[in-house]
Amino acid sequence: MWALATAVVGSRPLLVTGGDDRTVRVWDMADHRQVGSDLVFPTEVTAVTMASDGRLVVGFGGDIAVLAPHPRA
Repeated sequence: MWALATAVVGSRPLLVTGGDDRTVRVWDMADHRQVGSDLVFPTEVTAVTMASDGRLVVGFGGDIAVLAPHPRA
């Protein structure tokens, strides 16, 4: 694991991890469970952060991706 961040989104405390396996995972710290599926990137993940509105920012290789949560129906 090379990257780690915490955030509170809504009222949920979350942990975001990323690393040399090119995978980002989001964890619900209250439930001790992964939220959603693994997110796989083309190169190693070197930085992660999460905004309070749920947007996930991931640094990988020389790129940055900003991902928005999928709206619930």
